Amino acid sequence: MIKGLVFIIVAACSLCGLLAQQVSTDTVGAKRDSLKKEVPQAILDLVKEYDRQIKEQKQKQQKQLIEPPTLEIDGIVMDETMSKSGREFYELFFSYWRKPVGYKNYFIKIKERPFRMNNTVIEVYLKEQLLYQQMMRRRYDEVEMMAKQAVGVVEQQIIREIIAQQALIRQQQQLKQNK
Repeated sequence: MIKGLVFIIVAACSLCGLLAQQVSTDTVGAKRDSLKKEVPQAILDLVKEYDRQIKEQKQKQQKQLIEPPTLEIDGIVMDETMSKSGREFYELFFSYWRKPVGYKNYFIKIKERPFRMNNTVIEVYLKEQLLYQQMMRRRYDEVEMMAKQAVGVVEQQIIREIIAQQALIRQQQQLKQNK
């Protein structure tokens, strides 16, 4: 639609220019002041409409850059464990976990997979990205240590993502200022 408006404006301006040239060639002896004509109101209205649409598009783009879409339920820690030790790991992880301030659109999944013989592997995912994987220990103090390590790994990843988002926002603001 905007391209169409631009085409109409350019066509109307070139038509006005052709008419002005024809009038000037027809009236060789006329004064230059009499050749000056006002721009038709229809063209002025088209230009105003075009400017309004451009401003609306810029506002929409700014809102999209600043406000990322959010999930309806945010910050879930899902439990997909199977054993007693896996359940202990989940409960310890959950007790040590603190929701990060200003970080949205995430979920954490704690998954336990069977491994050789009676062993299992515990995995921690942040937004479907595997961040922590360890053979499951049976002793409570070892499970507690693993849970603390997993919380630390997830927190570090979140900090990295927050820093990257802030750098992106700064970059967008600098680009906007340079324009």
